[in-house]
Parts: sequence; structure tokens; C-alpha cells
Amino acid sequence: MTDSALVPLTGKEYLDSLDDGREVWIYGERVARITEHPAFRNSARMVARLYDALHDPQRKEILTEPTEYDLDGWTAPDLVNPDDVCILDPKRG
Repeated sequence: MTDSALVPLTGKEYLDSLDDGREVWIYGERVARITEHPAFRNSARMVARLYDALHDPQRKEILTEPTEYDLDGWTAPDLVNPDDVCILDPKRG
């Protein structure tokens, strides 16, 4: 991730962020590594693939929009605040 622009995590950064020492329990068992536990690993990998898709040059133009606070930054469109009520309610347009 760059220091100069606001951009989403990569898939690897997302997976690394899950194993940050947080306390997770399932069925009375403490989960040591979320990304390796059978109950969570597939879901974590799916989300990581979504993050990686945002960084794919062939998909970036379709899947992302510039951030409103950082001209060099970009993010998923659903994380950008709408600037027009018609975006929230297309029937008003």
C-alpha cells in the first residue's frame, strides 16, 4: 500500500491484518490463526480475492472510484459518499 494515497488493502494485507492477535473463539475453542482455521479460512480468502480484484489493472476502472478526500486515492464505489440524492434513490432522477 502506498503512503501517499488512500487505497484499499491488498488481499495479503487483509489476511495479515486478521492475524493481529485478536481474540476469536468458536465452539469453546480459541482460534490461534484465523486465516488457517477451517471455520474462517475460506471466507477470509474470498474477501482477500475481492481486495485483490480492486488492484487488478484490468478491473480497476470498473470496480473502483476516486476517493472524495484524496485525489490520488481510490476505493470501492460503495464506500464513496454519494454527492447526489439521485444516486441513493434513482426514482428521483
